[in-house]
Amino acid sequence: MADQAPAGVDQVPAAAGQALPVTSDQVFNGYASQAAADLHTAQQSGGVFTDWVFNMFAGAIDIQVHSPKLTGVYFAILVALVILRLYISNPIKTLGCALVYIYTMIQTYSLFSKSSFVLDFTPAGWLVTAKSIWFAALFTTIGVWGVSRVFQSLILALVTMGLGQLLAPINPLRLLNKFRKSDAELEGMEEGSAKDPKRQLTAIMFTDIVGYSKAMGANEAAMVKKLNIHNEIMRNQIVRNRGTVIKTIGDAFMVRFRSAENGVQCAMDCQKGIGDYNKGKPDGDQFHIRIGLHMGEVIHTGTDVFGEGVNIAARIEPKADPDGIVVSDVIANAARNKVPAHFMSIGRLPMKNIANPPELFKVFPLEENASQKVVKPGAPAAAGAGAAPGGVFKI
Repeated sequence: MADQAPAGVDQVPAAAGQALPVTSDQVFNGYASQAAADLHTAQQSGGVFTDWVFNMFAGAIDIQVHSPKLTGVYFAILVALVILRLYISNPIKTLGCALVYIYTMIQTYSLFSKSSFVLDFTPAGWLVTAKSIWFAALFTTIGVWGVSRVFQSLILALVTMGLGQLLAPINPLRLLNKFRKSDAELEGMEEGSAKDPKRQLTAIMFTDIVGYSKAMGANEAAMVKKLNIHNEIMRNQIVRNRGTVIKTIGDAFMVRFRSAENGVQCAMDCQKGIGDYNKGKPDGDQFHIRIGLHMGEVIHTGTDVFGEGVNIAARIEPKADPDGIVVSDVIANAARNKVPAHFMSIGRLPMKNIANPPELFKVFPLEENASQKVVKPGAPAAAGAGAAPGGVFKI
C-alpha cells in the first residue's frame, strides 16, 4: 500500500494514473501544519479558570524561581506595606501604598507579557496584552495587597498576645528613633541642662490606667501582661506624633510635645489604639486610660521638666473619664481646627494648689458625639469625682 500523506498535504499529480511517492519534505511540512493547528486548539481548550487564573499563579512562581532578585523585591514590598500601614500616618501612608501598588502593576505587567504562561497559552495579538494586564492586577490584589494584610494581622495578633517585647528588635520605629537623634540634639540646645535650665512653652501630657492599683493587687500576672501591651501601644503612638517620654511611674506616662496639636492627636491615637485592643474582649481582659494635657511655660533641665505648667497638667488628668481626654483652654484654643476633634467645655474645676485653674475641655474625635462618650457600667468614675487613680505622679 502506498504511503499516505498527512492531512493538509497536497498529493503530487500521478502520471498515467499512477501516484508518485510523497517526499520527506512534504511529510515534514504536513506534520508541522498539523502541529500548529493542534497548538492553536490547545490554547483555546485550557478552560477559563486555567487560562485566566491558575496560569497567573504558575507564572508568578516560575518568575520567582528563576529570579531570586525579584523574590527579594517582592518580600521588600510586603514589608514596606506593613510598615506604612502600622507605623506611618496619612497622607504619607496613602501615598506610599499607592506608589507601591503602581510599581507592582507596572513591573508585573512587564514580566507577565514575556512569560511562557501567557505567550504559550494565548493567541498572539491583543489578548496577550489583555491577559498580561489582568495577571498584573490579579497578582497585585492577591499576592501583594492580600498577603501583606495577612502579615499585618499576624503581627497585630502577636502584639496583642503580649509578645510585643519579642518583636521589639524588628520594630522599625527603633530605627526611626536613631535617625531622630539629630532632632534631639537640636532640641537640646533649647532645653538647657541641670546647670543651665531653660524655660520653654511646652505641651505636657499625663496618662494613667483606670483602677491600676486595684487590678494589680487582684491579679498581678494578668495586670503586668496588660501593662506591657499598654506600654507598647502608648510608645508607638508617642513616637508617631513626635512626642518625648519624660518619665514613667508604674502605669503613668509623662510626655512632652512641641505643639498642642501633636499632643491632642497623640492622645486620640492612644485612646483609639487601646479601644481597638479592647474590642471583643471580656471586661476582665480590657484596660482603660485617662489622659490630660496642658500647655504652659516649663523649665527644662535636659532630663526632666517641672514648673506650674507640669503641675496643672498633672491635675487635669484625673478629671478625665475612663477612655476620655481632658485638656486645658490653652490646648483647646491652639489645637482647634488643626486636629479632627471637637472640644466640649466642662468649666473651671478646682485643682489642689492651683490658685487660678484653667477652663477644661473634653475632647472627642469628630466621628464621635459627646453624648456617645459615657462611662461604661461598672467602670470606675473619674478621679476628680472621688475615685483614686492608679499610678500617678506626685506633684
